[in-house]
Amino acid sequence: MLELKNVTIKYNRQIILHSCNCKLPSQSIIVAKNNINTDIISRTFAGFHPVDGGEIHLDENVISEKKKLSKKVFFVIPENYNKLWMNYRLQEIPKLMNSSFQQSALCQKYNILPQASIDSLTIFQRLIYIISLGQALNRTIFILNQPTKYFDFEDLEQFYHFLKDDFSDAHYLIFTNRIERIFTMLSKPIYQLDSTKLLRLKGGEEDGCQ
Repeated sequence: MLELKNVTIKYNRQIILHSCNCKLPSQSIIVAKNNINTDIISRTFAGFHPVDGGEIHLDENVISEKKKLSKKVFFVIPENYNKLWMNYRLQEIPKLMNSSFQQSALCQKYNILPQASIDSLTIFQRLIYIISLGQALNRTIFILNQPTKYFDFEDLEQFYHFLKDDFSDAHYLIFTNRIERIFTMLSKPIYQLDSTKLLRLKGGEEDGCQ
């Protein structure tokens, strides 16, 4: 899905990624050490933060050339999504994003009602709602930064089934600081970001990260 060509990313003068050449297939999971700022990396991969060297390319097989040129390909869900729009009713949030969001099949499945307030939902339900907003905005690639950081056991189980059953055709990257058991249960490639390099831990293409 994404190809990195000699990509270097820095944050606060510290090198996070150095001259990396890598192909990240769709639905990859990237595990980073706790001292690595995954927010910077996720926004850089999405094109919302400049790289300090090299280039990041989208695979033309993933999206059309027309969409490739659009600024609205990526939908980045930040680490603090569980605190976004606190005290708002769900039906009010699309107005903040200039979206005509309607109740989605995902929201119906996970019992997310438009008249509910965002802080009345479980953290997993908040993630599903935000993903639904991205779908309503016709975003093509989702980048989830630390989505399971505040999950309890039940949230993790629901997230596993969501990725396996409801998000199986989506294009996404997950950034995390820990390898959850559910990630190893999925047939998804897992990479480790350590010492300024991306290393393939499980799955992935043979010509991918080394």
